Amino acid sequence: MKIFGISAPFTGSGKTTVTLALLSKLKNSTSVKIGPDYIDKNLHSSVTGVNSYNIDRWLQGPKYRDIFLSSISNFDYAVIEGVMGLYDSGSPMKLNSIYYFRRMKIPYILVVDVYKVAESGYYIAKSFITGLCIGVIINNYAGERHLEMVSKPFRDHGIKILGAIPHRKEFELPERHLGLSTNVPEEKIREIAAKVSEFLNLDFLDDLPEIKSESRDLHIHDETSGKFNIYVAKDSAFSFYYEDSIDALGKIGRVHYFSPLKNEVPENADFIYLGGGYPELFTDELSRNFKTMGYIRDFSESGKITVGECGGLMYMESGIETTSGTKKLLGIFDGIVKENEKLTISYTQMKVIKDTPIFKKNETVRGHEFHYSSIVDDGEKSLVMEVGKGIDGMDGLLTKNSFGSYSHFSLSRYSRRLLNSLSNSK
Repeated sequence: MKIFGISAPFTGSGKTTVTLALLSKLKNSTSVKIGPDYIDKNLHSSVTGVNSYNIDRWLQGPKYRDIFLSSISNFDYAVIEGVMGLYDSGSPMKLNSIYYFRRMKIPYILVVDVYKVAESGYYIAKSFITGLCIGVIINNYAGERHLEMVSKPFRDHGIKILGAIPHRKEFELPERHLGLSTNVPEEKIREIAAKVSEFLNLDFLDDLPEIKSESRDLHIHDETSGKFNIYVAKDSAFSFYYEDSIDALGKIGRVHYFSPLKNEVPENADFIYLGGGYPELFTDELSRNFKTMGYIRDFSESGKITVGECGGLMYMESGIETTSGTKKLLGIFDGIVKENEKLTISYTQMKVIKDTPIFKKNETVRGHEFHYSSIVDDGEKSLVMEVGKGIDGMDGLLTKNSFGSYSHFSLSRYSRRLLNSLSNSK
């Protein structure tokens, strides 16, 4: 196996486009996204056809190394896309790309956006070229004369240029509701990746060392595990899940998927997981799919375990305000969702003040919030925010065994707790 990373001096330099282009050229390849971003890893999967993972030690704790090793085993190539700029993390602890590259000895390529610079491109980039950097990819050059001006200082200083991508409108990934669009057809993503890949030189792969792939056992060994029917909402409205969370659920029980947008109903469910996504873009469909809503309401009312994260929490509220009025949703909680123009994005840390199906009173838990909405809900809450916004400084709405939070969590970190809760609820 050969492993390498993709980073840049600053966000918006084209890391994701370059990652997609490289993945399109590499057979039997997979990818990993550093940090909590769901969108990039879903785009990766559009090209590779396999699930892409996140690694994030804020969310996953020390397990991040095992998750990383397990996720890349059985592949010939693994491309690790960094978060923001090489040294950026915007967090209370070291969570930047260079931390992970150094800890796991991952060589990386630096993507340098030169659209507004010429020779200065090298002098901007040189502070980001460490001993682990194997070369640069020049992105967004305007023409051959511009490319020569940009390239010469890199060549003069012995920095390998592994590709040069011209500025072309057709290479741009469309803007998304919260970044890059999750609604871009997979064929379009693959088309862009293939076109960009023609400007990249993969000879650098010959110089990368072969790494023995190593799979770590993340199984839960328990006589009760595997006996539960777990239903995960998955469609265009609910698509944000950490793959290590899904893996953890797969060790607890049998994972099935259902679509609230298609008015589908779980069968003999023991646990329902409503992940993040864009329910606010599909309020008409969701509000009239009475069969799905009726099942989940009855499931929650019966005391069975339901967990909703961000978009899932929004769906669990009584309604969402839209330009055409308030659309009724599940009503497991009594609050109202309001759409905002301003993005809330932050790592979160919370103190647990009441037991939940996942967390125990007095422990500290970590997550990530990422949304363009706010919620007005006076219902009982189980978490007090120490880092992040939540719902007016609190989070973790709770009724019976239904739990909803603005924060997303890595369930692999709490899978044992969830298994115990499911066993006790039988």
